[in-house]
This record gives sequence, structure tokens and C-alpha cells, in this order.
Amino acid sequence: MADDDDVPLLDDDDDEQLITSDGREPNVEAVFVVTFDVKSGNIIEFQMPEKEQMELKGVEYKVLPSGSHRINQDFVYFRHENKYGLACIARADITNDDDGSALSVVDQSQRGMCIKSVGIITSSITHIQSYIPFLQTEAKLYLNQTSVNYDRLKGLLSRDVQSIPISLSIYDTLFTEFIQHFGPSIFPLSRLILLGKRILLYSCSPIGPTCNAVYFLHILNQSVNPLFFITITDLLVLINEPSYIGCTTEKIFQEKTNIYDVFVNCDDQIVFHTNDSILQSIIKITRNDRNRLKKTMTLNSFINIGNRLSRLLDRLSKSNTNQQMSKDDFHSINLHQRYDRLFINEYIRIHHIPNVTISNPESILFPISPCCHCPRSN
Repeated sequence: MADDDDVPLLDDDDDEQLITSDGREPNVEAVFVVTFDVKSGNIIEFQMPEKEQMELKGVEYKVLPSGSHRINQDFVYFRHENKYGLACIARADITNDDDGSALSVVDQSQRGMCIKSVGIITSSITHIQSYIPFLQTEAKLYLNQTSVNYDRLKGLLSRDVQSIPISLSIYDTLFTEFIQHFGPSIFPLSRLILLGKRILLYSCSPIGPTCNAVYFLHILNQSVNPLFFITITDLLVLINEPSYIGCTTEKIFQEKTNIYDVFVNCDDQIVFHTNDSILQSIIKITRNDRNRLKKTMTLNSFINIGNRLSRLLDRLSKSNTNQQMSKDDFHSINLHQRYDRLFINEYIRIHHIPNVTISNPESILFPISPCCHCPRSN
């Protein structure tokens, strides 16, 4: 039942369109195919440019996350030095039936299965999702070829392949999956990213949905370094990174409490872990968070959460008459004066916003940031 103190669900018609189909897909600087060999482990079986022109050492571990051998399809975003990568994974069991395909040849050295990860390296993450369908098709194709032809993949470098169209529908599809998987947890995650925290998401394979979460959350605050998929070899990078968001399939990272502010277990249910007393309140899912999902959350309205907040605080900071953030101000950006008060205080402090103060709630009925299922205190 609705409460008089609930935040009205407002329209987002004035939101800026941050993702459009304008421009081209990112320039592909390298292509590669990685496979698994029981004797040698993960190996790069093909790359272009060749190793002498571009070193891809380490990529073979980024594009076959642990657990990939148990699933048939996945994709992964990752970083390689100062560049971005995308790879699509396909796996199939090797059969005893001789049908002329590569998978009909029983090779005990491959433990009864074949796996390929086909990917690209680019200088930009913008519109990289456009390549997912193409790379998925190529990965499945290579599983079934006894004589592999890499011409289509090579064509990405020379633009011989027909230009891959930028369709906003793939963003909508991936964002819908993001909402379905994370539910109201998207709001504490958005608060953390806007505060510029070190956020590490964990899940078993498939890792693609968690990579999507890194992508969409990073758009809210692009000063946070998007590391995407990381492995234990990235430990030194994390130690020296003041603000990042990344994901991993290696749960051992949870024990390394010095490398993150919040560790988020994204498996069966979303569970936040932090030792910071302030963040322990900010990561709680509030009744307002759950109410916000009653209205359809669009990609555009989500990625403009930070824009609406920064515009409001900038206006209040520069005002000559009223620099106090009121209940109506909170409601204008779909926040709750009581539940989100601590978050706004932290945001103002971290981003050094001058002059703005927050008005006191008219009444205190229950503690700050309670979960809607938690009992009220007497």
C-alpha cells in the first residue's frame, strides 16, 4: 500500500539522450582467436596483427574466464593495457559420430570438448556491443570447421567486412537483462558508482551479464575506471586504483579487503559486502528503491541518474536565494529525503560542492535507509 511519504514516480522526458546510433562502431585494432589445449592451457591460435606488431600476451586468460568449460556460450569485456576488448565464447562437446565436422573427431587431449573465444581489441568502448552478434557467429563457426578460414575476421581490420550497423536495440536487450538480473540492487549500485567507490562484482560463468553491469554503471560516472573482467593477475592494478568498477569469476578476491570498498556477490541473489560503516547504510535497498522499479526503467532514464543529481546540486550551489535541498528537490530526482540523505551528504562531501545544505525531514518514523521488509524499531 502506498505511503504519504513515498516519492512520486515522475516522468523523465527532459533526460539527455546519452546513447544514440550516431557515429560509427569503434575502430578495430586487432582480432584474435583463443582456444584451450589440455597440455598448453589457454593459447592464442590466431591473431592479427601478428605478435611482432601487437603483443596480446595475457589476453588468452581474459577471454576464457574460469568456468567457461561448463557453459555453451558467453561474452566478456576486458581491458588490455590502455585499450578495450570484447570476446564471444562458444563451446561444444566432441562426439563420436563421424559427420565430417571438427567436433566429430574425438580428441582426448581436449577432454571431450572444444572451446573458442573470438574477439577484438579497440581503442574505445563506445558501440563495441555492435560486434557481439558477428563474433558469436564466428565463434560457433570455428567450432565446426576442420579447415578454419579467418578471412571474415581479418576483414574487420581492413573494413572488407560490410560495416556493422549500430542498433540501439542491442542496448535495450542488454539493459533489460541487467534490470532482470539485478532488480532494485541497481540503485545502491548507482549510489556507489556516483560516489566513485572501488566496486568489484563477482559471479560464476557466464560473466557476460556482469560485464554488462560494469558497462551500464560506468556510464553514470565516467571518472570511475571501467576495468571490466579481471583476474588474479590484475591484483597490483587494483591495489593502486583509487576508483574503479570491475567484475571477476574468482571469489578469492573477497578476502582481499584492501583492494575494494564494496564486493558484490552477483550469483543467485545480489549480496553486498563492505567494512565501511557509512557504505553499509548506503548499500541497503530501501522501499523507495523498490518503488522506483514499479515504473518501467528505461536505459535513458537510468544513465541520466547522475546528470539529474549534478544539475540539481549545481543549481542550488549557485542560487542567491535558496541553497537548501528540500523534500521536493529530492522528489524531483526520484530520491527520498530520509532514505537518501546520507548518500547526498556523502556526494556533496566527496565532490566538494559548496554552499548546499539539506533540510531536515519533517518526521522520523523509522531509521535511515531501512529495507522495506525489515521490522521497524520500537
